[in-house]
Amino acid sequence: MKRSVAIPVTFFILLALAGITLTGCLRPASRQRATSTTTTVTTTAPTTSTTTGKEITLTLYFVESRDDVMFLVPESRSIPKTESVAKAAVEGLIKGSEQSGRVSIIPRDTKVLSIKITNGLATVDFSKEVLNANTGSEGEALGIAQIVDTLTNFPTISKVKFLVEGRDKGKIDGREIQDWWGHIGLADQPFSRNESLVQGGVVKTGTITVDSPRAFTVISSPLTVKGRATVFEARFNVRVLDKNNKVLADQPIMAQNFQNGPFEETISFSKSGVPGHGTVFFYFHSPKDGSEVTMASLTVFFE
Repeated sequence: MKRSVAIPVTFFILLALAGITLTGCLRPASRQRATSTTTTVTTTAPTTSTTTGKEITLTLYFVESRDDVMFLVPESRSIPKTESVAKAAVEGLIKGSEQSGRVSIIPRDTKVLSIKITNGLATVDFSKEVLNANTGSEGEALGIAQIVDTLTNFPTISKVKFLVEGRDKGKIDGREIQDWWGHIGLADQPFSRNESLVQGGVVKTGTITVDSPRAFTVISSPLTVKGRATVFEARFNVRVLDKNNKVLADQPIMAQNFQNGPFEETISFSKSGVPGHGTVFFYFHSPKDGSEVTMASLTVFFE
């Protein structure tokens, strides 16, 4: 995935409020370089929809920004009762957030032509205007995730596929459908739920579940790190870094056992000279060559 220079937050918000298509790239928080592993985030998903009288309350996901870091936040939306709830949810994403400072990546003139749900797969057919989003790879990841996470909140949907004017390949107005928004294409669809960009998530990988701290939340010293780990000799390290990757703390941790062993430790870290966001990085040293192997990495904000 390509990374580009971030748009300043104020500029990003002004564009969104003006209804102008996003341009440029959205920058994730700095990450510690090490052998990579796939990180996912699990959260207790808000109730998909509730019905009261003549209204339905949905949970939609929108993009919020802090210190040039972009992430998804859930937002409740009440709409008139309808049988086409999934379509109404995506149309709500296109309409945009009702909260100041939150935006949607999907172009505002996009139309939802249809949504068909079969055996857990929701196939969303968009009008050609959906291809007009002009944003960086991080923005594209957020845009896809906000659609997929919104729809997979429904118990009948586990995966989502996108069509444009009824097709998943070929060209429309000279643009290749599979290229989607230019960086993250449709070759790997259908898409599954991705909560790695959601604020307040419990980060979970194949080697560790981090119950504390949570993704994109505010931390202070001393910091409690808590969860379960599966790691050689039950030993690993936690490193706290500022947004320039300056090490504020690096502490060894011992789980109660090496197979999904619980751990809980308190880490004191020095105050960063560069306030804003940072990273809590979980890693162990390879028994083979001593190199650092990533267990999990999550973005936080300093109090």
